[in-house]
Amino acid sequence: MATITDIAKVANVSTATVSRVLNSPESVSAERRERVLHAIEALNYTPNANARDLVTKSTHVIGILLPDVSNTYSPAVINTFLQKTSEFGYNSLIAITNADDQKEHDYLQMMLTRRVEGLFLLGSRKRQSANNELLNQIALRTPVVMSDYLDLKNVSHVMTDEEHGAYLATQYLINLGHTRIGFVHGPLSMTTNYYKRQGYLRAMQEHALSCPEQFQIMVSPDFMGGYQAMSQFQQYSQAPTAIFFSGDQIAIGAYRFAHENKIRIPDDLSIIGFSGSPISMSTYPPLTTVAQYASEIGEKAAKIMIDLINNNVKQIDVILEPSILERMSCAAPKK
Repeated sequence: MATITDIAKVANVSTATVSRVLNSPESVSAERRERVLHAIEALNYTPNANARDLVTKSTHVIGILLPDVSNTYSPAVINTFLQKTSEFGYNSLIAITNADDQKEHDYLQMMLTRRVEGLFLLGSRKRQSANNELLNQIALRTPVVMSDYLDLKNVSHVMTDEEHGAYLATQYLINLGHTRIGFVHGPLSMTTNYYKRQGYLRAMQEHALSCPEQFQIMVSPDFMGGYQAMSQFQQYSQAPTAIFFSGDQIAIGAYRFAHENKIRIPDDLSIIGFSGSPISMSTYPPLTTVAQYASEIGEKAAKIMIDLINNNVKQIDVILEPSILERMSCAAPKK
């Protein structure tokens, strides 16, 4: 069985150079790298997976980066993505960035060093991320698929039009007769919240409805955020009669507050969420929400990724149209 020492002798390089080719090929000159690769192939050095991958130029690994897995939307996307890519023999590395630019940068470098064949960035990112141009450059040589708004010309995008989804949600409440409509969202530095706010404002302004700052509450995008927003709204003498929550998980916190304070949904307050996650059906009454098509996003992202890897396409954007999942949490305001 051939060893690294044997490869070094055939390639006329040091064992350290062979090791660098196996672990960080970009650090070795093209000429030396080719000599080592030829030696690996000649000696049939297959027991080492990295060497085999270098010879075949395929690792069959895709990197997945996302800010968190605490919401009920991302896991459904990832599950479908993994199922579909595994049908083509691909495994995945998954990294949680916590929406931190430095962590994202470090994970990107780690995945490139491990020679992933593609990168899938799921979830909202910062609008002004320091890594945007880096991703655009990476996409020139390694396929990058992103489920976010960022307009990077070399990156493929697959997502639901969240701005339009927020517009539809607000329009739905307006059509029911509501004029005092609150909007509860996460940090506006994140693309998802920024664009959902744009959709909310567009619908309100089209109908010449007031959308005061106190009706737009920024919270942590989780159960407690929704609970706290409801507590704040109840302090107003003229509270909203309907509230649009930027995520189903936030809306669930509002349900808890309503139950504890004998606020009837939808008799006293209409609530609409966003994402169409399974949790939206676990409430009573079932939560009206915006369908974000998690499984479809995962499936389409997987297809685009495989096509990019196989050079069937160069860059592609797929934007799904959202729709309202009408259930029982919204009604006309009380007279």
